[in-house]
Amino acid sequence: MSSAASTPLTNGQNFAQRLAEFRVLRGRGALCTAVTEPLALKAAEIILNQFQQFGNYPRVAVTLLTEISTLEDPCLAEPGLKATFPLLIEKLCDSFDPASCALYDRVVAQMISECRNLPIAKRLDSNLRKFGLNDESDLLQRKTRLVTPSKHLAEEAYSKVHKVLVLSRITLGADIAVTSIVVQMARNIFPNAEIILISPAKASELFGGDASLRIHPITYHTHGGLVDRLQNWLPVLEAVNQEIHGLDPSEFIIIDPDSRLLQLGFFPVVQDESRYFFFESRAWTESADSANHKSISDIASDWFVRTLGGASANKQQISPAVFLRENDRMQGRKLVEKLRDHAHRRIVAISFGDGGNPAKRAADPFEQELLLHLLQNGCSLVLDKGFGEEEASRANRLLDVVTRKGFGHIELNAGNAATMASAQSLPDFRILSWQGGIGVWAGLIAASDEYIGYDSAGQHIAATLPVPVIDLFVDASSPLFRQRWRPSGRGVIQVVDHAGRSSDAAGILKDVIEAHQQIAAITGVNSVHPNE
Repeated sequence: MSSAASTPLTNGQNFAQRLAEFRVLRGRGALCTAVTEPLALKAAEIILNQFQQFGNYPRVAVTLLTEISTLEDPCLAEPGLKATFPLLIEKLCDSFDPASCALYDRVVAQMISECRNLPIAKRLDSNLRKFGLNDESDLLQRKTRLVTPSKHLAEEAYSKVHKVLVLSRITLGADIAVTSIVVQMARNIFPNAEIILISPAKASELFGGDASLRIHPITYHTHGGLVDRLQNWLPVLEAVNQEIHGLDPSEFIIIDPDSRLLQLGFFPVVQDESRYFFFESRAWTESADSANHKSISDIASDWFVRTLGGASANKQQISPAVFLRENDRMQGRKLVEKLRDHAHRRIVAISFGDGGNPAKRAADPFEQELLLHLLQNGCSLVLDKGFGEEEASRANRLLDVVTRKGFGHIELNAGNAATMASAQSLPDFRILSWQGGIGVWAGLIAASDEYIGYDSAGQHIAATLPVPVIDLFVDASSPLFRQRWRPSGRGVIQVVDHAGRSSDAAGILKDVIEAHQQIAAITGVNSVHPNE
């Protein structure tokens, strides 16, 4: 489609034709990924491009994306899901631009409205109707009310609150940077309340060491079709109903820090929404110019004070936090001590995990060259193998390279970590690799002298401990995204910003090594940080 012909009218006409052709092929059972993939990619592209050029978008393109993403065959639906989430929704949300967030609202409201009519979405539809949300217009009107709130909690109400329900952001990095701020501030201003985090069970690996925080575990599906992902709301609704049963509205509050559980504010969890407080982090605006220089942790704190009060109870700056289980912390410490026993070297924890987004990675051979440089210059390493087969395979290839260079390696996992930690002696090695839960990995980071990684949960964990951090941004995200997601903590934090220049492996390596040398100069080459 040429740019000259690209107008809202022609875009709509073209996609109406594509949708009709898609439906014919679907009816014949003749669809294949060679059809669904280019259609989905083009639909996401035209939605973004038309909005940027004209301020609107072709609704028929959203319909096409929705119908691809809800196909029964997972292989055929997968291109639609990839175009919907990483390419469209995440791009809109990661911009931290109010106009893009408004487009997100319109697209998601349309998708929900089209999905709820499908036979597999009967529970979704019936539960929405219980809240008076009968169509797309109702969804959008409710979201508008949420993002222009008039309610504030009076200080005299604090002592009456018996339960504070906080919804998980789902991604671990966001739960550290945002949710942990909310939990700590809520604890400070609600003296008689139990703080409850509604989250998948994995949150206990990062927050299970806080005896005052109860985690209400729920199921959250990261796989499946579009309807499956939307219906992640239903277990949350059930959990909230269980927690508030028998309570007067004055005895509980619900804090939603822009949770994926509710599709960023689209799904309700309580009839009386005077007790529901929604932080739309992606469209946060302030009159002060300083707002654009704040991290997402800072603006979460600002929002909390503005909405729920408690400025006097939260006089000191609240920093993001993790509350590790003692067993995970001790296991990490013992394992790193084994590494130190062979030579008192600087120990660097490294994760090259990209959270399923290859755009976050620097081009080869950056990762290999960084490992070799650190090893050849006297460091020992703790390497996380990441999540999933692809990240583990990539880590194994890197380990093959460095072991062929003569650097000994011991592989750790959930099955052997305890045995290795208690072993009297181990063969000579310079690298520990870890494949397993985030809790032990956090314990390994806590016992290390430095952390290096891409934009992911690891740098937020390290910054809270506090372990000196090198945080590497290489994807072409907006400057505001990088500012928002900069890790916050009391320790040394170095951000290496190569946004949009992921192919410059040599330049990235040079800057990361320079940041590493600066941290070593500040903390001491062979230092052991305070958590040891």
